[in-house]
Amino acid sequence: MLDLAKNAILDSGDFLSLDQAAQRLGLAPVNLDDWETEGKIFSIQHGGCSRFPMYAFLADEGHGPVPGLKVILDVLRTKKGGWGIAFWFASPSSHLGGSRPQNVLFSDADEVLLAAQDEVAGITHG
Repeated sequence: MLDLAKNAILDSGDFLSLDQAAQRLGLAPVNLDDWETEGKIFSIQHGGCSRFPMYAFLADEGHGPVPGLKVILDVLRTKKGGWGIAFWFASPSSHLGGSRPQNVLFSDADEVLLAAQDEVAGITHG
């Protein structure tokens, strides 16, 4: 089951290698490395290479990380690693009306943050 989920993420076309992502964004690879070190973006590891989600970057000039993504990642990193974060962004969220976080990240990062907080809080009773 885990292999199927990983293959779905890899086959989605959303994740590119460091060099592919840098080329598509018109940036030096060091920018991606720096942003990841600073916690502004995340990657998954596959075949000994880092792969970066293209939905994490702005489409306009500069192609920096989506504003608010670092805060969302800070929340998710308390419970998840790279693959877990990738699965979460790709999965429909009831908090987001069934939308996948990656699809509304740019338009509604505040709601994605609330969904991330809900995710790490888990089920609460009372």
